[in-house]
Amino acid sequence: MTKQLLLTGLLFSLTACGNPQETKEETFPGEFIGADYLLSEQDAQRWASASRQAEQCIYPNLTRIQQQHFSKEDAYIHAQYVFFYPLEKIIGEQYVKMIQDDEKSMGYAQRQFKKYKEDNVKKLDTNECHLLRENARNDLAVVKGQYKSGMVEEVKTDTKKDPDGVATNENKFFFDIIKWGAALLL
Repeated sequence: MTKQLLLTGLLFSLTACGNPQETKEETFPGEFIGADYLLSEQDAQRWASASRQAEQCIYPNLTRIQQQHFSKEDAYIHAQYVFFYPLEKIIGEQYVKMIQDDEKSMGYAQRQFKKYKEDNVKKLDTNECHLLRENARNDLAVVKGQYKSGMVEEVKTDTKKDPDGVATNENKFFFDIIKWGAALLL
């Protein structure tokens, strides 16, 4: 009887000491109670994936050391294009502003992002990636103080060109030599 009791007690203790991750549900951290916006699990997963895709596209060879030595402008563009713009596409601009304005919401969003951050994601479409890189470059130039027009620039074409280009305004020097040479011969 003592052996059976001992064996039963041992079995109960082994099942009680099982993997706590499987039996224990994750509780909501109290430090984020009262946050203006709580990012859902599903949105956090999509955000982490979209963020990684943007980073792989715009900064394919970025190292931690390079990122730590970003100028203020580079750090701003990195934060916008890698973190905030992908999140904005998922939850909308007004909620991103709400997260940015509330410290608790920002902390919870960062926690969710770190929870679902992964390295192996599907790459962006080539055209989408090219457009994203171009926009990031243009925005970086603007942030650094270089003027970039947002308008489409028209290319001026001159249709009044003489096909041979001889003795015309295009080749004024050649025309002057012929004129003075002829005057001297006469």
